[in-house]
Amino acid sequence: MRSRMIRIIAALTLTAAVVFGLTLHVSALDDTYRFDDLEMSIKFPKSFHVITVNSQSDDEVFQEVELDYDETITAFKAADIYLRAYEPDMAYQISMTVTKNDNSVSVNNYADLTSAERKSIIETILGDDSVSTATEVKHNGNIFIDLQRQTAADGKTVYINQSNTIVNGMQIDLTLQKPDEEITPEEAKALTNAANSLSFDHVRRNTGPVFDWWRLLLWVVILAALAIAISFIYRQYNKANKRKLEERRLMRRFSSVMEEEAPAHAEELRPMTFDESLGYKDDEEFTVRAEADEMADSDIKVKDRDPSKGIAFFEDEGSGIDDGSDYFDTYFEEPTEKRAWYQRFGSAIATWLKMAAKHTGYFFKNLFSKLFKRRKK
Repeated sequence: MRSRMIRIIAALTLTAAVVFGLTLHVSALDDTYRFDDLEMSIKFPKSFHVITVNSQSDDEVFQEVELDYDETITAFKAADIYLRAYEPDMAYQISMTVTKNDNSVSVNNYADLTSAERKSIIETILGDDSVSTATEVKHNGNIFIDLQRQTAADGKTVYINQSNTIVNGMQIDLTLQKPDEEITPEEAKALTNAANSLSFDHVRRNTGPVFDWWRLLLWVVILAALAIAISFIYRQYNKANKRKLEERRLMRRFSSVMEEEAPAHAEELRPMTFDESLGYKDDEEFTVRAEADEMADSDIKVKDRDPSKGIAFFEDEGSGIDDGSDYFDTYFEEPTEKRAWYQRFGSAIATWLKMAAKHTGYFFKNLFSKLFKRRKK
């Protein structure tokens, strides 16, 4: 058992040593070229002859590729070339150009575009007769458009493989050129390795304005307060309106009752005699009642009654006269059942939620319309 564990540990140690050695070997094959103003870097094999816009005049690479320092740097700056790498046998070269314009700033990053928008760019590139293929690929997480084309220069056919991308508002073109001979798969792999080694300090994605939760909360509070205020005003208005409607309804019912009672009281509308105004049919009944009152020692004597005050003056227990006022006072008093507190509270909450949902819907509708409009631009 012990010997088995020793063999396992030895195997793991050997594997780790091999992986570590390969890592060192691979890293030793590449040189990193840093561009601080672009916040980016790229790698090329040590065997390549590399000139950058930051190269110094005493760099031996100018003698190796037989180029004049001043002329080369001037040409680099005029064409926005930041780097050019020559294959050891000078069979081909790879150039890196970086430009920044209104179009690249507007796009910002190929990854910010939709697949349909990138497809439209590819179709535009394929519209060039010199381009044979154009495809969308990913190198080190960044989206590139790889294309192949050929042109004629100085009586020679130049074969070109190119990897194009836009990152952080910069258009970056890695271009492999080889005169007279087609580019082999191994040579094309050198361009792919360069694109894969391209790295940025920060990749700034244009995903629209940052969503401000505090601003959303403020809008929700404002809308809620507005909904409560509107609900309160609406309830007050509705309460006043109901009161007016109730008064109108009572007036209509009163008018209806009066119209129904009019035939029954038609007899009462005729002119009354003096005896009738006192509550008696004729003089004989008046005399009989008066004598009865005298005998019963009634508090209200006939002789004390003033006919000018009308029937209401004689309305007492002894006379039994009723002018009908009590009937009209109580007929229209209809008891109204008041709602319980929880019913009123539930109604207020329902009204508030309805208004809040309505105005919140308007808010999100305007918010999403602005976001989609900016995305389309």
